[in-house]
Amino acid sequence: MKQLLILITIFSWALCSSAQEKGKVKTVEASYLYEIPANLSLEQAKRIALVKAQNDAIESEFGLTVGSVNVTGVTNINGQSSTSFHSMTSDQVRGVWLGDVNEPKFERVMENGRDFLKVTVKGKIRELVAAGVEFDAKPLRRHPDKGDEATTFKSGDDFYLYFQSPVDGYLTVFLFDIQSNQVFSLLPYQSSGKGSFAITHDKEYYLFSETKAGPEDGAVDELTLTCADENTEEYNDLYVIFSPNNYAKISSKVGQQKLTDTLIIPSSLSYKEFNAWLTKYQQKDEQMQVKRIPIRIENN
Repeated sequence: MKQLLILITIFSWALCSSAQEKGKVKTVEASYLYEIPANLSLEQAKRIALVKAQNDAIESEFGLTVGSVNVTGVTNINGQSSTSFHSMTSDQVRGVWLGDVNEPKFERVMENGRDFLKVTVKGKIRELVAAGVEFDAKPLRRHPDKGDEATTFKSGDDFYLYFQSPVDGYLTVFLFDIQSNQVFSLLPYQSSGKGSFAITHDKEYYLFSETKAGPEDGAVDELTLTCADENTEEYNDLYVIFSPNNYAKISSKVGQQKLTDTLIIPSSLSYKEFNAWLTKYQQKDEQMQVKRIPIRIENN
């Protein structure tokens, strides 16, 4: 019988630094020209171009982090073993986009029959001098199960979020509705009265599910994603924000709106207010990690 054992070791030497060293914070500006593929909508192209422009600005200021992944394979055939070794390199920008100073500007450009999108960004960035906490966050469609991970939803689908962290910490979750320019506060739950949601290391969380919640979670908000009748699709950004340090979310400017006895619209604030808070907090807390996940909602 043939047995194959794969051992993976990851090194990222360019990020090694003393715990006391702080990453520099800079204000940067950049423009990026992105050719729109025929199979993408304009909104999808805007999201991709925006990330590319931000990464281009970070790379110009702080450069790239060079890392390597070493893969060792041990093969055992009839008691005789042999070892193979393979090394791969990978590049990553050496910084993080903290937030916008000005709202991104988009311009459609046609050149020789080719369709381009020019995006201009100005924002604050921070140099990465140490690796942050690698947490796991997955949006789930219709069922609180890891097998139902999705970023495209149908209007009326229930929404859940899987989360796991290797360390204790504090979590907040927001949903940015691009069309209304409003940011909805999803976690901590609406009735909790707390600034963030406490996370226990290595525990698997299925957030927004009453059936999988623990007694310590309190009253759970269950979520349904909807698309306005006049739209064929809508785009949102899910912001999952985690830190091992205790922190409090920004206060909402618009309180929750009760539509029926069981249906409410979560409390919200403008994107400008949210962006200013997030930019400021990330400068204070270098261990804060932000994962932005694009969400697409289709009308049935």
